[in-house]
Amino acid sequence: MRLAGILPVIALLFCSGAASAQSWDSYSNRENFFSVNLPDDPTATNAPYKTQKGTSLTAHVFTAIAPPGSRSTGKYTVTVVDYSSAKDEIPTAVEQARQAIRAKGVVKYDDINNIDLHLTRRLTVETPAKTRLLAEILMAANNRLYITEAETALNLPPPANFQASLQILDDNGTRIRTRTSLGVPEGVTSPIGAGGIVNDPDKIAAQVRGTWRVAGGACETAYFKSGARSKTKRDEDALSGTITNAGTTFSGQLVLVGSRLGQFVNPTTDLAIMLFDPQDGNKLNISGIGGPALGWPDAALELCPGSRG
Repeated sequence: MRLAGILPVIALLFCSGAASAQSWDSYSNRENFFSVNLPDDPTATNAPYKTQKGTSLTAHVFTAIAPPGSRSTGKYTVTVVDYSSAKDEIPTAVEQARQAIRAKGVVKYDDINNIDLHLTRRLTVETPAKTRLLAEILMAANNRLYITEAETALNLPPPANFQASLQILDDNGTRIRTRTSLGVPEGVTSPIGAGGIVNDPDKIAAQVRGTWRVAGGACETAYFKSGARSKTKRDEDALSGTITNAGTTFSGQLVLVGSRLGQFVNPTTDLAIMLFDPQDGNKLNISGIGGPALGWPDAALELCPGSRG
């Protein structure tokens, strides 16, 4: 099973290229109670936000830009609107945001999904500027509307490492994973009852365990070899391993949970080096996003026979 099955609709593969100097990492905002993966520290601005009934609220907008030349080139935005002073309008909040996103181009996908058991509206829109806009809209129990938007070129892989990384935080900065179905009309069917996004590190570790070679290459010079289960500096469940390519060998930890799911990080610096995207049929795609793999071409790997014992 692919990580795309764990993070529905979209895959985790993106962000490489010699011109890419940014380091994707988790950004947390305690004042607005969220965390998300971004290519850089965002610029924060405020903008007027008027509800369908005409109530004036404030949109807190956080925008990060990934520079040209990378696999993640584009604009990444998180918008937060506090509906605490307009609680009676919460049932229409998601639909209002949905219609605003639909108006930006040709809608390719629009359906109910969920992140961390929060019901969401997920959209894919192709804009007149020939870009792809991926959006996620949710109303959290803290009365805040969250809208994430990633606008990237049509020929780039969908940036799920951003879209699927949104987490809602409590007053202590702890991730909330509670069934929430707010901001949508009564009677909307939600997939939340199915348990939400899978958070199963054992299952993901089993997908990538073993020795992996470049397609058609030799297992003796394997590209990736998995090691023992471990913990990152942030106490995330991880799988240790080594990468060997072009005469360079380095060790790392594959994050198995949370907003950094799929990132292969340096165990000393905790910075992301690569992104892993398991495919069906014992295939594995890898992209370099940081030193020493920055600028490496994407690799399509296959499992070496018998390497799982």
